[in-house]
Amino acid sequence: MSVALPPAASLSNRAPGVDILVIAAADFHAEISLLGGQLLSFRPAGEQPLLYLSPQARYQPGKAIRGGVPLCWPWFGPHPCDPAQPAHGVARTQAWRLDEVREDAGTFHVKLSGPEHDGLTAEMEYRLGAAVEAALTTRNHGDRPLRLGAALHSYLAVGDARLATLSGLDGARCHDKVAGRESRWPDGEFRFHGEVDSIVYSERPALLRDPVWQRCIRVTAEGAGSVVVWNPGAEKTALLGDLPTTAWLDFVCVETANAGDDVRELAPGANHRMACRLTLEPFHAEAGV
Repeated sequence: MSVALPPAASLSNRAPGVDILVIAAADFHAEISLLGGQLLSFRPAGEQPLLYLSPQARYQPGKAIRGGVPLCWPWFGPHPCDPAQPAHGVARTQAWRLDEVREDAGTFHVKLSGPEHDGLTAEMEYRLGAAVEAALTTRNHGDRPLRLGAALHSYLAVGDARLATLSGLDGARCHDKVAGRESRWPDGEFRFHGEVDSIVYSERPALLRDPVWQRCIRVTAEGAGSVVVWNPGAEKTALLGDLPTTAWLDFVCVETANAGDDVRELAPGANHRMACRLTLEPFHAEAGV
């Protein structure tokens, strides 16, 4: 079934089995991959990109695309009981169906239907305009309660990760996966020096300040009690074949998530909506959320 597209939208093929929805609007340019159902890029007119997309990303069915907003679903990280299952679930490596694309006063609404796994189904809705909004809805079609873990794995583009700071998560309980311990997120502005991989249990908005590109990115979540903060650092980046060796300087991941202790349980017939809003704001000297 073909979907009617507004004039600013078109479909292209990047590689066999990898179709891309391109939106070339007056105020922004965006791409959504139907492989993985993920927002690949969003660039406001005349500005730096909001999201980082690796120039070495692999476009191949069954492989995850490095960058943009990959969808981790229906588990985050390793499968809780089957190590043979793929890391971060099945959503980011499977084909999604494009259900709707429409424009309303310069804002584009995109709906996609994703894979089914063990009685769970996934749907994505994007609203692209003055801000980027992404909502992942999961439904339990089975006859037993099912566990759900997920993340909107946002690669936020920055001028230099070493100079960027993250605020808004002060004192929240967190699991530091690099150190392998439970701790508290530091108060004040957090700076990125080396590898960072933490699940932070917070529902508060986070603010990423970028002095190089003179802007801030505000991350606001809904239906999520955890934030995954990730940057691979120089050593781990060198081990990843789909990233340039210096790519860790170009992004910070601030992921809206149901991860760690925030994994949800869906009753039969129930659904859960997890969403994030990414907003570009003017740069200011003092941190604040």
